[in-house]
Amino acid sequence: MPDRVPFAPNIWQWFEYQRRHGLLPEELKECESHLDVMRVLGVDVFARNLVTDIRTRWFGAHALPAYPRTEVEETEEGGRRRLTYHTPQGTLSEVLEFQHEGCTLVQLEYLFKDFEPEKAAWLALFEDLQLSFDWESFNQVSRAVGDDGIVIAGEVTSPLKQLHLCARADQTTFLLVDHEVEMMKLMAVYAEKALGLIEEMASGGVQVIMSMDNLDSTFYPPPYFERYCSEFYRKAAEICHRHGSYLFSHACGNQRAILPQVVQSGIDGLEGIAFPPLGDIDLWDAKEAGESFIVVGGLSAVELEGPVTREAAEQYVEKLFHRMFPLERFVFSMSCNTSIRTRWDTLRSYRDAWLKFGNTGN
Repeated sequence: MPDRVPFAPNIWQWFEYQRRHGLLPEELKECESHLDVMRVLGVDVFARNLVTDIRTRWFGAHALPAYPRTEVEETEEGGRRRLTYHTPQGTLSEVLEFQHEGCTLVQLEYLFKDFEPEKAAWLALFEDLQLSFDWESFNQVSRAVGDDGIVIAGEVTSPLKQLHLCARADQTTFLLVDHEVEMMKLMAVYAEKALGLIEEMASGGVQVIMSMDNLDSTFYPPPYFERYCSEFYRKAAEICHRHGSYLFSHACGNQRAILPQVVQSGIDGLEGIAFPPLGDIDLWDAKEAGESFIVVGGLSAVELEGPVTREAAEQYVEKLFHRMFPLERFVFSMSCNTSIRTRWDTLRSYRDAWLKFGNTGN
């Protein structure tokens, strides 16, 4: 039982948006990173993207992929970045664009396009992938965080999510229907490499490892979770627990249909649970899904956008913490992310409400 509820707001994109659009309030003018903002707020750190370049990545950066037999070419095309992979079995490419207006990275062209002419190159690329952990980078940011919290290593995904990133979620569904044997082989190749990285991280002392999936029953329905995800999560959890580490997964959307499977797979907690009206499961229901299950969330765009008075913030936090009592296995944070439309005064109001009601003895 902690002495207080941790409050670890995910403000990475929010900070980058305010900074790049010249909207930082005077109190934050000297901040160079969202870690600096968290220290101004006086909150906790439970973060997975402290070194992630928002222009080029959605997550990670402590582990970078290498391809010994594949030439990787990067070119700029009118503000869009094309990555071309010249594998021994053919060439693949994808196009990414950083959209300044919303401060977000968008995938305009996916790596996998046409099964028959490209399938050999798909396998060659996955087989060539090497994943290793940058301990210098991780230890440096861990020292910067110090006693203020925990640096999460969010460097891998489940094999199914990896297909989503390569082919797009809907096209992955068609590929699994039409070419399941080949797709299962790709996922097995990726799983072996991802589990190897998890072993390296956990054995080296990383406290929290996160699979950067968007766990949502729309894209991970129960049959898909069981067939394509559960074995990977079970193995990942076994590695983490053997070394005293925790395994989390990122979550977006609806989890009610798959929550029992998530818990049974050994995952220790979900980050950023989307609760009603944006999702379909309340935080207290998620917490009760397992005796040691940890939930991360509590603030979504519904609570953050628009004018939020100090009184409204206090009422919301008091009610939420009452429903979550006893206040163990709970990290007060964002549902996925902080809306870029959130006002600085709103973040401070929720911070003050947390300070008022977050003592676990209340």
